[in-house]
Amino acid sequence: MSGPRRNDGPRRGGGPRPGGPRTGGPRGEGPRTDSTRRGDGPLTGRVEGPRPDGPRVEGSRPDGRRADGSRSDRPRGGGPSHAGGPRPGDPGERMVYGAGPVAELIARRPKSVRAVWVDPRRADRTTSDPVAAIVIAARLAGITLEDRDRPTLDRIAGEGARHQGVIAWLGPFSYAHLETLVEPGDEPPLLVALDGVEDPRNLGAILRSAYLLGAGGVIIPDHRAAQVTSLVAKASAGASELLPIAQVGNLVRALDQLREHGLWRVAVHATEDAQDISTIDGALGLCIVLGGEGAGVRPLVAQSCDFHAIIPMARTAVGSFNVSVAASLALYEIRRQRTRRAP
Repeated sequence: MSGPRRNDGPRRGGGPRPGGPRTGGPRGEGPRTDSTRRGDGPLTGRVEGPRPDGPRVEGSRPDGRRADGSRSDRPRGGGPSHAGGPRPGDPGERMVYGAGPVAELIARRPKSVRAVWVDPRRADRTTSDPVAAIVIAARLAGITLEDRDRPTLDRIAGEGARHQGVIAWLGPFSYAHLETLVEPGDEPPLLVALDGVEDPRNLGAILRSAYLLGAGGVIIPDHRAAQVTSLVAKASAGASELLPIAQVGNLVRALDQLREHGLWRVAVHATEDAQDISTIDGALGLCIVLGGEGAGVRPLVAQSCDFHAIIPMARTAVGSFNVSVAASLALYEIRRQRTRRAP
């Protein structure tokens, strides 16, 4: 199940041996695909092109009023009757809801937002209300605004969703280039690579933790794995729109490319020679690799990693951590080390 453990690796405080990550030939690369397969080229992930800004309501202005002065964002009766999620005729393929995620999305990526639906009872309040502030920001950004009553927002967001009276609609998701995830920043790179995580809620939870704990991006395969959908955006509380996500055709090859950029690959994977996650030197450039539900990290992927690490458990009667919980714990340990060392 696992490759040999690097004995000269990044234990806390010791740092790597001279020479950095292994620079030998590719290990455990697995069968190659034809040259047209995504991920075969140098540091490229799947890119679906720029997000369209989305069509505006015919005859409307950025402030939500029509050319004749009437408003195009008055409450509409009824609305979608389905129990959550977009349907044909909605202004986008995906949605993000909640005052915090929508405000951050408009501030950082306004062109990705096709329309914003708001509860008029909150939109007309003073600017101290976060939803009213979102309305102002959306108008300044030229984003279409439409009023929707609370029952409509409840139905579109789904049962139990805390939309807070605002939903942002977006177009198809655009994946990042893998090379953008390793661009120099204020601290060494910290990435997450997922090997066959198929549950969209798990993917969403991992994206949320990765964003909150300072990861620079997430890598997912383009087959036998969950992709970024409206359900994932919902589970991530909008983090899917704020964190770079690269989609690759061959995860082993992508990990080899990360090695060439100086990153150490750490598989969170129980083996006989796995070391405690706290012994990994969090000050180094790292890629945390996690396996799918049940199967864990596949053998070829595990063999391509520099280290295997475990998260200590006090009891084992109910099995191991869920993959999204394991991701949170591993990322927290790296963040804890980096915070303690910060000047």
